[in-house]
Amino acid sequence: MLSHADSIVFTGLSGCFGNAPTPRALWKAILRKQSAFIPLPVAEDGHTADELFPGFPLPERIAALGENFACQSDRIQLPPDLGIGDNPDFWFAAQLMFDALEDAGLSPTAKTTDRIALFMGYDASFNPASVNWLWHANAIAQVVSTLQRFFPNATHAQMGAIRENLIETLPLLKPRHLRHARGDGIVRELAQTFAACDSVYQCTAGEASVFAGLDAAINALRLGQCDVAVVLTLQPPISQTQLAGESCLLPFSHGRTLLPFTDHADGTLPGEGGAAFVLRRLTDARKESAKLYAKIHGCALLAGIPPEDGGLEESLRRCLHRALRRLPNGFRDIDYWEMNASGVPEEDAAEEALLNRVTENRGAHLPLLALGSAKTAFGHTLTAAGALGLLKGILAISHRILPPSITPMDDTFRLCKPEHSYYWVQEARPWIAASTRPRRLAVSTLSRAGRAGAAILEEVAE
Repeated sequence: MLSHADSIVFTGLSGCFGNAPTPRALWKAILRKQSAFIPLPVAEDGHTADELFPGFPLPERIAALGENFACQSDRIQLPPDLGIGDNPDFWFAAQLMFDALEDAGLSPTAKTTDRIALFMGYDASFNPASVNWLWHANAIAQVVSTLQRFFPNATHAQMGAIRENLIETLPLLKPRHLRHARGDGIVRELAQTFAACDSVYQCTAGEASVFAGLDAAINALRLGQCDVAVVLTLQPPISQTQLAGESCLLPFSHGRTLLPFTDHADGTLPGEGGAAFVLRRLTDARKESAKLYAKIHGCALLAGIPPEDGGLEESLRRCLHRALRRLPNGFRDIDYWEMNASGVPEEDAAEEALLNRVTENRGAHLPLLALGSAKTAFGHTLTAAGALGLLKGILAISHRILPPSITPMDDTFRLCKPEHSYYWVQEARPWIAASTRPRRLAVSTLSRAGRAGAAILEEVAE
């Protein structure tokens, strides 16, 4: 068993969010302050999904994947007969995992002596494979039973003909459709496709899923259960019907931009995407001269604190405290905070209150705490929200640049006061290192339900 002090590092990355199909494109879009939001497509049948839940309107804009929700199946050696009835989430996840392993210098489709483990955050209730399965297994029988009630004089042969016609209109149900209908089947298939068979783990922790996978991967590497760990999280394209359901749980903005920490904040805007991260022990990575993006200094996940015990602010505080427990000076050892900044007033208020607490005694000898959020450009990517922030943080620390975020700098923006010990990064600027410590940043997520996730990243010494 390895000691707890053994460093874990990121050696490979992949990511696709909105109009940025790669981490390189994502980083360029962030530095140029490019927004990925586009108008929400209108339903083809003319009906709006918010008719399902009156009073919970849909967002006006979305950071959609569009044609970036794709897979180069010839490179990954996937079945040639992909089509209707298949779950495209699997192929998208396979592309992310393939690209991350390739970026880490590993051969994704070749047998390897490395013991690879996969930890995947995935929470899609319905997909084409599961819907096809449900239709074949249950829906057809229900439709025929309903018709029988309306037409009691119909013969058994007539009902049988209707049943056969319904079956013919559906995609052929194949064994792999059943495997890909659920998250545990997808993660198993990915592990077998890329020889990552030592251990697999599928988690559903909402926007904090990446932190659940990250924590499990760190423990597996430190316990010697694997040599390479892949953490994968994705938020596939969201239909209008799904958005209608989400609107009951997550307030969506009525505007065209995300406005966190302002008096105009009225909710968030949705986004789509996913990312994969390859992790290794630092000693192993150095032996093989692997690429070193960043070191993990701590990671934490918290289910939530009841309102009477502090609610959202206390949930986030405890989560960050756990992630920071190995730093002697806590938040004073952090240069940059990649915040949740969802635009949901309750979440923003909790973050703002905690921000003022942790910077109250920061000290004049320390640089101002830099702040930002990728949500202002790529939206709230739901299950992949933590993964988006983590990917941006890794790119920032590896490039040694403090990245900008998109926020209108007017009198209503509350994180832009000269007397504060922090500032919102408006334009890209070099990340000047302190002489006494390495560059470090915090990444965190927070939900209205109180779930919080956090990670502390540190640059890898030359």
